[in-house]
Amino acid sequence: MAEIRVSHVDKIYGATKALDDVSIDFADGEFYGLLGPSGSGKTTLLRTVAGFISADRGSVVIGGEPMEQVPVEKREIGMVFQNYALFPNMDVTANIGFGLRVRKLSGQEISRRVADVLDLVQLGELGARRPHQLSGGQRQRVALARAIVTQPRVLLLDEPLGALDKALRVEMQVELKRIQREVGITTIFVTHDQEEALTLSDHIGILKDGRLVQQGTPQEVYHRPADRFAACFLGDANIFDGGRLPSGEGGGSVAVRPESMWISMARPEDAAVIALQATLRQKIFKGATVTCLLDWHGQVIKVLAKGDELAGIADVGEVWVSWPREKSMRIPADR
Repeated sequence: MAEIRVSHVDKIYGATKALDDVSIDFADGEFYGLLGPSGSGKTTLLRTVAGFISADRGSVVIGGEPMEQVPVEKREIGMVFQNYALFPNMDVTANIGFGLRVRKLSGQEISRRVADVLDLVQLGELGARRPHQLSGGQRQRVALARAIVTQPRVLLLDEPLGALDKALRVEMQVELKRIQREVGITTIFVTHDQEEALTLSDHIGILKDGRLVQQGTPQEVYHRPADRFAACFLGDANIFDGGRLPSGEGGGSVAVRPESMWISMARPEDAAVIALQATLRQKIFKGATVTCLLDWHGQVIKVLAKGDELAGIADVGEVWVSWPREKSMRIPADR
């Protein structure tokens, strides 16, 4: 295990700054999620930590050791990719033990470590199978086992669950968190999936156009977004010009999460509630919840409600949309 310190890192490709003065500390043993849209720089940052890419400026320090002159194979890093990158001609045991054979460990030590990690990822009975004989989730577990069997200081995961269907992806999120906690390895996880980042991460960093927009615990980032982009990228948010609200919010912008709002036919009398009269345009049934789309002076408002909360509310028409004043999140303009 090791702490990772990325300090003022730039990476430039032609006229594009893939990374722009990025500084992040990844604590020893934590699970850190890097979140951002395509082209935000998250995979570039991961590959810079791994050593596949050299920074144009700044430094990467792992376990107190500067990495500028340390090649990939000497950084003691395990890495898992979205496509698994398993050897199709090798069985599970051989795939997992490949890195140990490269390090010239004894056959007895290789067998012991492979057996231990197979148990850890709950594939103890499948050592003789080839990759094509495994499900997607099983192949992902083999890739993870191969990455951690060498006992690296750092585990890097680049969209590792992206190829899985939704149900299997949720199952593997639970397994990935369990394995990371049992091993205790410092892990950096790249994803574009907001829910996945919130579920897995101890800390989250949001990247946009190569810059670190915000970082913090999932709760901090979700409930106190740094700007409009962070508010809208991590979860849905309704953004209001504070000066337009009838509650004396003043200048600046206010963000409100859809799940913090509700719809009623009558205006709430509670002074601690902000209420707007709007037009309900559409209800979208999603099983346990219903997404309601409303129009307020040309602005679309999204409300997430449970079905029983909409009893007595027509499918379309004039309604009141309300939320507790304390749920208004003040945010500055985008940088």
